[in-house]
Amino acid sequence: MLITNEIMKNLPFQSFRKTSFLRVRPLTEKDYQQYNGVIPTKEGRVPFVVGDYLARGICDEEWPIPGHFFATNYQRFSEPDAEGFCAYRALGTRQALQIPIHFTLYYGNDTFLTGNSGDYLVRSGDQVWVTEKSIFEHSYQRV
Repeated sequence: MLITNEIMKNLPFQSFRKTSFLRVRPLTEKDYQQYNGVIPTKEGRVPFVVGDYLARGICDEEWPIPGHFFATNYQRFSEPDAEGFCAYRALGTRQALQIPIHFTLYYGNDTFLTGNSGDYLVRSGDQVWVTEKSIFEHSYQRV
């Protein structure tokens, strides 16, 4: 199943709050050179620019967060560790929907993310992403 922005408009999303903290650090020019501007995630390869943020989740999974989205949607709760990561809490709610079949999300700019049966499609503002079922169910609470 291919999910596009047009299809998402008609999906029955529900509200959730992210309950787990993220470890996050800014992505630098050195990161851009090392990763060639793309972070390999569990769901696919996601492009980033210098000034975006690298998030590490509860299973040490990593993904980039656009700088403009991060600045208004997360609050810092710790000082940087040896790797430069700080603990952050997500603000507000997210909209999510569990997808019962294998799916592909058109992420934009010729980028596609894949989800397995039971994974979640999550969105907040202009951002949308895929979260593995077990990670989602340990990181989010329905509101």
